[in-house]
Amino acid sequence: MSEFILHHYDNSPFAEKIRTLLGYKEASYQTVTIPVIMPKPDLVALTGGYRKTPVVQQGNHIYCDTRLIAKVIDQQLPQKSIYPESQALTANAIARWADQELFSIAVALAFSPAGFEAFTQKVPPHFVEAFANDRAKMREGGSGLSMTTETAFELWPLYLPQIEQQLTHNGPYICGQQATIADFSIYHCLWFVNNNAGVKHLLQGYPQVLQWFQKIKSIGHGNPTTIEADAAITIAKESKPCDFSDALFTEYNHLRQGDTVAIQPTDYGIVPVVGELVVSAADEVAIKRIDPRAGEVYVHFPRVGYQITKHE
Repeated sequence: MSEFILHHYDNSPFAEKIRTLLGYKEASYQTVTIPVIMPKPDLVALTGGYRKTPVVQQGNHIYCDTRLIAKVIDQQLPQKSIYPESQALTANAIARWADQELFSIAVALAFSPAGFEAFTQKVPPHFVEAFANDRAKMREGGSGLSMTTETAFELWPLYLPQIEQQLTHNGPYICGQQATIADFSIYHCLWFVNNNAGVKHLLQGYPQVLQWFQKIKSIGHGNPTTIEADAAITIAKESKPCDFSDALFTEYNHLRQGDTVAIQPTDYGIVPVVGELVVSAADEVAIKRIDPRAGEVYVHFPRVGYQITKHE
């Protein structure tokens, strides 16, 4: 397979999750910097409408959502796997909790009065309103990122001591002696809080958490090389088409290979991506779509957290 291309922006916490994972794998990869807010025409040419960050490209295969992206990276770079068989349920359940619950807390804290004031001091005044409008649009129709500041401040001192206790008795990593997907999922949430001067003090008082945080942060981001968006689109367009006719395919909800389907997140960023269903596995689906700029591309999603319906 060709080299990974990470489509991201610097301040994206979920992108930091994948950057750090690529660092853990000591990977060489390419990066494309995408806009923080819509419109994102170059990204949409590849994804068909999916707008969350990050996206990972490999040739004409486009992987969406860090739940799936992390698995694909681990499968193709299997050294130091972050999915140990002995921790299959524990690590994945903690990662799911972190990516949803803990991330919602981190966002609510970062955009509390103190956090938002710190944010506005780092960006141009005209960007503040545009960013707020973009994120409000992103939340429309979904259940994610709806936590209030008050709830976040109640839950933070509940969960952080539990992480502290877990590391104290079971460290140096979240699930014991080996780094797992749980570490990278919790890390990016705390990284988001730590990057905000208005709320980073909330990490103080948890010495084991801070020690673990620095351990993960010190991994770095591997060996990235920056390319332009047009180059990434050209790579997709010049990649060979795939034949999925003989691929293993499990039918769910009467959806068959070749059906036209719409796939969309259920939490936020509710934008359907429409295409021909070509992959259906336990926790992965993929559609084929044709784009005027990118050509024939295959957009992959995890099954968990997504709604898949037949598109008439």
